[in-house]
Amino acid sequence: MKSKSNYDSVTWIGVSVSLLAFVLIFYFKPGVPQNLPQEPDQPAEQTVENNEANQPAQTAKEASTAAQSTPVQKADEQAQAASIFYNDVLVPHPKTERVVCRLAQQDGLKADVAEDGSGILSITLDQYLQELQKNPDDKAEPVQLANYDYPFLALTAPGAFSAKDANRDENRTFFLTRVSEDGKLKVMESWTAVEGRPYELEYKVQISNLSEENISLQGYKLEGSAMPTSVAPERKAGRGEAAGGLSIFTNGKTKDFNLKALAKMKPEERMALETTMCSWAGVHSKYFLMAFWLKDSPFAGVECAAVPSAYREGVETRPEARYHVRAILPTVMLEPGKMQEWSVVAYAGPKMFERLCSYRNGLEAVMEMDRFFFWRPAWMRWISRMLLRMLVFISQRFPKSIGYGMAVIILTILVKIIFWPLSHRSTVSMRKMQALKPELDEIRAKYKDDPQTMYRKQQELFKKNNVSQLGGCLPMLLQIPVFFALFNTFRNAIEMRHASFLWAYDLSMPDTLSFSPEAIPIRPLALLMGLTMYFQQKMTPNPDPQQAKMMSFMTIFFMVLFYGMPSALTLYLSVSYILGILQTYLTNKLVPPVAVPVQVSAKK
Repeated sequence: MKSKSNYDSVTWIGVSVSLLAFVLIFYFKPGVPQNLPQEPDQPAEQTVENNEANQPAQTAKEASTAAQSTPVQKADEQAQAASIFYNDVLVPHPKTERVVCRLAQQDGLKADVAEDGSGILSITLDQYLQELQKNPDDKAEPVQLANYDYPFLALTAPGAFSAKDANRDENRTFFLTRVSEDGKLKVMESWTAVEGRPYELEYKVQISNLSEENISLQGYKLEGSAMPTSVAPERKAGRGEAAGGLSIFTNGKTKDFNLKALAKMKPEERMALETTMCSWAGVHSKYFLMAFWLKDSPFAGVECAAVPSAYREGVETRPEARYHVRAILPTVMLEPGKMQEWSVVAYAGPKMFERLCSYRNGLEAVMEMDRFFFWRPAWMRWISRMLLRMLVFISQRFPKSIGYGMAVIILTILVKIIFWPLSHRSTVSMRKMQALKPELDEIRAKYKDDPQTMYRKQQELFKKNNVSQLGGCLPMLLQIPVFFALFNTFRNAIEMRHASFLWAYDLSMPDTLSFSPEAIPIRPLALLMGLTMYFQQKMTPNPDPQQAKMMSFMTIFFMVLFYGMPSALTLYLSVSYILGILQTYLTNKLVPPVAVPVQVSAKK
C-alpha cells in the first residue's frame, strides 16, 4: 500500500502563513537598539551657529564618556561643553540652579517651570508609579517626565533674551516677559495647567515689535522635550515598558520613528522633515506621552533626533537612548508696533485612549489600537475602543485588587457566548464533512484527470447533504478581529498597567512567580493556556493522524510564543480554552459525532 505524503500543500501554506503572521504581529515593534553605529559625519544640527562660539561641540559619545568619569560638582561644566548651539540658545541646557514655579492640577500633573524662560523642567504624575515595589518598605517613585537638559514647551529663538518680569496666577499660570538685548523685540510667555482637563497644558507666546522696522520672525522653534523608552530608569530594554517612539501627524496620518531610524537618519532626511508641515508632534514611551500642537495652524517643520540618556550619578550614559523632537514655528514678517501670538496646546501624561480621542486630531494613533496584521483600519480602532470601554466598566464593579482580572474573565465569557452559535454550526459542519470523506475520496480518485468535473461533483455532494465548505473556518475568521482588538487593548491600555489579579501583580507583564529562577521563569497562566489548548484539541477527534501531530506541535509553539506576553492576554486565552472545552463537551451531548463509514476495498 502506497503511503500518503505527510502534509498536503494547503496545510503547509496555512501553517507557514499563520506562524509568520503571529511572529510579525507580536514582534513588529523593535526594541531599544544596542551598540548603534555612529554616523561618520556630524549632523548639520550640531554645527555651531553662534559666531562667538569658537570651540567645537563634543560628540555625544565624548560627552557620555566624560560624564561617566566626572564628579557631580563638575556635571554643569560637562553639560556646558557638550551643548549644541541653536542661535545663542544652549541645547541641551546646562544643569544650573534655577528658580522654578510649580503649576499643579488636582489628580493630574505637577509642572515645574523655570523662571528664566527655559520652559518646563520637570513634570510629575503622582497618580502613576515608575515601578511596583514588591517590598512594602521600599519607596515607590512617581512617574517623572521631561528633564532640565531638554525642557518641555520652551521657546528657542534667534538672539538673546533677558528675563524682565515674572509673576504667577495662583498655581495655574506662570507669566514671563523677556526683552531682546537690542531692545527690538518683547516676548511675553505664559504656561498654564488647564483646569478641568487633566494632563493638559497651554503655552502662549506673544512677540511684539518695538522697533521702527519690519522684523522677520524666522527660525523660532518650540522644544518638545526628550522621552526615554521607559519611565522606570532601572528597567532593562525589552518588551515590558521599553517601547514608544517619536511621532508626527502629517497629511492626515502619523509618521513614526524609532531610535534606530533616528540614529541612522541621513542629513537630507532631516532637512526634509524641517520643511514638513505637521499638525502635532510628540515623544512617547509605551504608556506615557508628551505631545503639542498649535491651535490655529500647523507647524512649519520638525527636528527629530535620538539623544543620550539623562545624566545620573554612577550610571553609564547611553547614546541614542531618548527620543527628542523640536517643532519649527511658521515664519512671520512682523511690522512695527505689531504683535504675533502663538497658542500651543500640550498633553503630558498617560496614554488614555478616550482622552486622546477627545482631541479629535489623530493623537490617539500613537497607541496603535487599530493594528490589524499589517494594516490600521478605522473599524479595528472602533472595536478596540468598545472592548476597552467594556473592560473598564466591568472592572469598576469589583474591588480594585481583582477588578481588571475579573473584567478579562467576564469579557472572555461574553465573547464566547456571542460566538457560540457560529462555533456550534462550525462543529456540526466539520462533522458532516468528516462523514462525507469516503465519498469525497471516491470522487477525487474517479475524476482526478478532470478538475472541473471533480469540483462540480463535490459541490453537488455538499449541496445534497446541506454542507458548507466555509462552515468550519468562518467562525475562526470572524473571531480574528476580536482577538486583535483584545491584543491591542491588553498590550497598550494603561488601565492594565500595575493592575493585579491573584498572583499576577501586573497584568501588563508576564505573571512570573517571585520564587521562580531567573533563567527559567515559572508563569502559571501561560502554562495553563498551553494545557487547556492541548485538552481542547484532544476532545476534537481528527481522522488524519498527521494533522493531529501538527496540532500538537502548534500547541507547544503557541505556549512558547505567548510565554512572554502580558498576563492579561494569557488569562484571556486560558479562560477561552476552558470555555472551549465546556463548549465541546456540550456539543458532543447535543450533536453526537457522526460515524464515518469504513471503506473495504474489494479483492480483484
